[in-house]
Amino acid sequence: MIFPQDNNQRKFCCFVCAEIFNTYPEMRDHIIEGHEEGREYLVCPLKHCGCPVRDLRLHFRTKHPSVKCPQNGQLRATVMYDTKNPNKKRKLPNFKEGYIISEKNNGKQLHYRSGYELEVYESLEKIGDVLRYEVEPFSVEYFFRAKKKQYFPDLLVEYSDGAIEIWEIKPANQCKLMQNQSKWNAAKHHCQLRGWSFQVISEDDIMNLKKKAGYGENKGRLNE
Repeated sequence: MIFPQDNNQRKFCCFVCAEIFNTYPEMRDHIIEGHEEGREYLVCPLKHCGCPVRDLRLHFRTKHPSVKCPQNGQLRATVMYDTKNPNKKRKLPNFKEGYIISEKNNGKQLHYRSGYELEVYESLEKIGDVLRYEVEPFSVEYFFRAKKKQYFPDLLVEYSDGAIEIWEIKPANQCKLMQNQSKWNAAKHHCQLRGWSFQVISEDDIMNLKKKAGYGENKGRLNE
């Protein structure tokens, strides 16, 4: 978003938080370094562009009309903000958010931030050989675009035989995002050092997980 000024100097507005910048590179770097890819912005996949955008289809129509927009992967940022009122945001799609009381965690109240997370929690409550599970159990340092960042995996799942799995719950259309890949490579290394496994749980996995939950039947773990 560009704002004309009285002195004819253009200003650039971050489409996520509405912060104003004097140059486009300043705004671009701010978005990429300060906001969450997939959730708040996407990066144009064309090598000569690489702009952060909210909607890839719209971006290709306006900036690259002679190039076909990719059809695979995420095409829109998940959360859309109204930059005229940065305190108000419109979410696409609507996220389920709330708390679940976990019997497998001694009645602890666990926070979920999406319908996917809720479905996973409910399934874990019913799978017989899941001993317990922990939300955002630890942080892992990783580097992305030469910046050190912190990543918190979604779940630690402990089974009755002592096996431990670390899960990240993520829609399939976000699995190829470069920042997610950087996070997960760091998490995989962290897990390998401890004899754990790391898994990304997407829509098909959740369906499989719900089947294994069996409405309270004593079913096996996700990979079995």
